[in-house]
Amino acid sequence: MRLLLIATFILALVPMQSFAHAWMKLRIATTEYAPYTSTDMQHDGYINHIIADAFLETGVVVEFVSLPWEEALEATLKGEYDAISYGNFVRARESEFFHSNPISAESLVFYVNAEKGPDTWAELSDLKDLKMGITEGYLYNDELAAYIKSSSNVVESATDKDNLQALIDGKIDVFPIDELTGWYLLQRDFTRGERRDVMPIKPFISTVTTHLLVPKGQGDSQLILSLFNKGLEELTLDGKLTRFKRLLKEGYYQHPKKKVNFDRR
Repeated sequence: MRLLLIATFILALVPMQSFAHAWMKLRIATTEYAPYTSTDMQHDGYINHIIADAFLETGVVVEFVSLPWEEALEATLKGEYDAISYGNFVRARESEFFHSNPISAESLVFYVNAEKGPDTWAELSDLKDLKMGITEGYLYNDELAAYIKSSSNVVESATDKDNLQALIDGKIDVFPIDELTGWYLLQRDFTRGERRDVMPIKPFISTVTTHLLVPKGQGDSQLILSLFNKGLEELTLDGKLTRFKRLLKEGYYQHPKKKVNFDRR
């Protein structure tokens, strides 16, 4: 608490640009979730660029370490990492993690097999006769998580790409995924013919806010959360978040050998 009070006092009095040298270094667990986070992308991806620059505004430097999602959660709760980049707001996670102020907002949709899947849906019960794919270790919103838990017609795969392949192959009928991530992976990793075999349907499942996840119960947790939120506020006021979003759409963060044309969306 004393550290938090001291840091808050310093941040209130000293302009951000006056931090010529870092006074803290953090290790943040991250995952492969292109185009938002990926070690194959510039700045480790769009979201990680925001996180690193937000911390830099407060004189903090960041090292990202890429791990599978479940390993990242477990290791961070054990104190091996200072935070996780990044997660949707999930109420069930609040007992273990602080959610930072929102970094972005993303739309969760159902992708379906173009032949077997429905054109639309209204209630999750409309999908009860369809085989749903989910990705290992992911926490979905409360309504969808409850449906998944109660359904016997759910198949788990290791990655989003595996689920998209299962959709194409007709092994599953429907798959929930972030809309941009689904589109991006299909453009990057699948042929035009394969892409014709799947499609997103409306309405959205939900629009979710995304956050830096800071583990509760560790000595510097509230300090780290406060520093990040302060830096994120500075980026917003400076218009840098708008600039980073434009860079994402222009393809700046992409792997140079796996570029995707965002103008085709």
